[in-house]
Amino acid sequence: MKSIQFSEYGVPDSLRLVEAEPTPARAGEVRVAIEAAPLNPSDFMLTDGRYPFRPALPSPAGSEGVGRVIDVGDGVTAVEQGDRVLVLPSGQPGTWQQEIVIAERFVVRVGRDIDPVQLATVGINAATAHLLLRYGNLRPGAWVAQTAANSGLGAFIIALARRAGLRTLNIVRRPGVADPLLDAGADAVVVSDDALTAGVGEALGDEKVSLLLDGVGGPLVAELAPFLAREADIVSFAAMSGQPIAVHPMYLNFKNLHVHGFWLNNWLDSAPRAEIEQVYAEIIDLIADRVLSTRIEATYRLDEHAEAIAHARSTGRHGKIVFTNDVLVTR
Repeated sequence: MKSIQFSEYGVPDSLRLVEAEPTPARAGEVRVAIEAAPLNPSDFMLTDGRYPFRPALPSPAGSEGVGRVIDVGDGVTAVEQGDRVLVLPSGQPGTWQQEIVIAERFVVRVGRDIDPVQLATVGINAATAHLLLRYGNLRPGAWVAQTAANSGLGAFIIALARRAGLRTLNIVRRPGVADPLLDAGADAVVVSDDALTAGVGEALGDEKVSLLLDGVGGPLVAELAPFLAREADIVSFAAMSGQPIAVHPMYLNFKNLHVHGFWLNNWLDSAPRAEIEQVYAEIIDLIADRVLSTRIEATYRLDEHAEAIAHARSTGRHGKIVFTNDVLVTR
């Protein structure tokens, strides 16, 4: 089978298309024929050697996707042959290939007929957005601020917050992305430049932010801290800048702010199976009903991997890059 694998950490050219032997599903495992799999920043963090775990090399790449079950091992009860399933992130990547064998815990059945390319982005971004908005027990009308708002995850946060009656303050790096976010339902968009604090102050007026979701790290959180409410929650779920978040004690202590770290893999490893299925069932319904969607910029076949990877790692994109193993979308 075709498989995109890497043999060295931190060497982009080590991502190559190889022929690999398919493996059977053992007890407790599921064998899935992959239909679509996105290229995420976290995938490149892993291959660059900047992730919390390092699979043994050579290793297939790709952390999430969607496909059809073609075999189940002994003891598997959650899915059966022929089911369409989400493949969720685990300690062993492998969705950038034609097939993957994975533990039953990391697949969830899809009960509705939905575009596989849209489904492929549900495993990480949509679930992360859903879970991040659980922090703070927010009431309708509360302000949620997010950095890195012009991202697939940011789009899900805007849509889910709006559905819950929450307002979003969205921090972006360039002004050109403001109008699309406003059109998508953002309440306010502010550029993280020298006028950041003035822009945030104008957007909020006398109100304060109850929940700050940070995917950037570095000094940005410190600049936003004066606009946080007492007892507000700060959740760090990524650090695109590579720098830790910083909050001055003047705000951290006297406002009694609560700082949390979030990584979806931790939730997947610890949550009861029933909770995982419930969360993804809710998200799948929202995708099916077109309440949630991901902007897709291009799809590529596995044998176009070099072009796909270059596109995914480029700046200025306006949507996801997705591998497909079928003629699902044309570009």
